Amino acid sequence: MTSLKFKYILAAIGLIFLIVSCKKRKIRKEEKPVETDKPIVTDPVKKHFIPIKFESENLSINLKYIENSAFISEVNSSNGYSVKVTYENQLPYIFKHKNNIAFEAIYFAKTPSQDIKATFFDVDGRASTPTGSLILKQNIKEQLISILASGNGPSYPYKESSWSYTIAGNVSDIVVKDGPVETTPIKYTHDEKNGIFKNVKHAQLLFLEMGYSFFCADKNNRLSYLNTDKPSENTNFNYQYNTDDYPKQLTITQSKQTFKITYAELNE
Repeated sequence: MTSLKFKYILAAIGLIFLIVSCKKRKIRKEEKPVETDKPIVTDPVKKHFIPIKFESENLSINLKYIENSAFISEVNSSNGYSVKVTYENQLPYIFKHKNNIAFEAIYFAKTPSQDIKATFFDVDGRASTPTGSLILKQNIKEQLISILASGNGPSYPYKESSWSYTIAGNVSDIVVKDGPVETTPIKYTHDEKNGIFKNVKHAQLLFLEMGYSFFCADKNNRLSYLNTDKPSENTNFNYQYNTDDYPKQLTITQSKQTFKITYAELNE
């Protein structure tokens, strides 16, 4: 009897080992093989560019930057007009020149409320005379949302205005205040390519007084400008693009002026 019982125990143990062995084989069979030599696919690194030259039939504009940065230091035109820029507390100080003689300066500084005050000066030799000032309000993305009179100085060079933006970060509307209730709406449209100046620091502040109306600080490129009160100013902008989706050629339809654009790769 004891011998028979022992045989039953051995048979049961053998059956358990058989079941466990089958389960292990099944698990191994269902395991997916590890692919060790499959190539790793990564997205290509996007290059960042800054414009260094605009060239048309009658005008050449060259831009210089502080070394290894996207801060403009000079803009020189073949017609004798130039702009030199220095920076104080990360904000620009602009000097306009004609034939290497300074005639106007614009100084940007933070106010106690963290707005930006722009003060304008006429320059005559070493003497400078304040001519007006503005308060520039920005949103948390450092985009200009309004221009206000500062209350200081005999005048200010801009009418008050409010600015609106698309989700992409482009100016969509500017409403200019002409009087107590009168306003002028200005509308813009854009493409979906890389903006010419999208990587340039403080481009929006600089272009308020740079003197080139086609310089655009938006993330994408301006396609149209629409002023309902002055339709004669309306214009469109056409582009040809390079392989990195930056404009290599810009045509302003109103003036029928075409610029070829040269870039430098930004290595900050």
